[in-house]
Amino acid sequence: MKKRMTGRGSVPRKLLAILVASGMMSSGVHANDVYIEQIGDNSTISITQTGAGNLINGNVGGSGANDDAALIKGDLNNVTISQIGASNTLSMIINNETNGTGATVVVSAVGSGNNQTIGCGTALSSSCNASVIRSEITGNNNNTVQTLSGGVVQSKININGNYNNVTHTASGAGLHSAEIAVSGSGSSASPNAVTLTQSGVSNKNAVITSNGSTNTISVTQSD
Repeated sequence: MKKRMTGRGSVPRKLLAILVASGMMSSGVHANDVYIEQIGDNSTISITQTGAGNLINGNVGGSGANDDAALIKGDLNNVTISQIGASNTLSMIINNETNGTGATVVVSAVGSGNNQTIGCGTALSSSCNASVIRSEITGNNNNTVQTLSGGVVQSKININGNYNNVTHTASGAGLHSAEIAVSGSGSSASPNAVTLTQSGVSNKNAVITSNGSTNTISVTQSD
């Protein structure tokens, strides 16, 4: 397991102990890799990677490198990451250099070949505010993307099945929210797809449930 971290006070020692104790494989080619930078306030970060070839980094958007650090900056963060299966990737940025409040972020992915992307408060001028971000997956070859910025966020995604793609984009001032649950399986040629886009200054809210296969759902909420 590869790791990179920075921090202040006692947090780096706590983080180091967690990283060393979890996600470690015996040979380099099968290693689980963690690239993480953490800067402070009441963080509790727990990382578990059990299978082979799992990766945690900060390559949100896919234009960076595999060893870009997942950035967990500001205030009251409590991040629990789990991956269990093989060849799962989590790319994550929570808060920016100077802003942030609540966070709590539970990711996960029991299965293999799953990709999760979380960008929250990624703009230089915006924070992740009160947060609560989840993306829980049981199955294989699923993709989730959460790109969130602005005010109070909250975005819960739960997938049970294979070949499901879920994208939630929220920007602007306002409550945002959203809960998306997908149960069922698509195929590599025809995955289930759910897309939620929220924008504008007004509060937004959405609950989307998808069951079965070959479903395509697209919802836009804006001022």
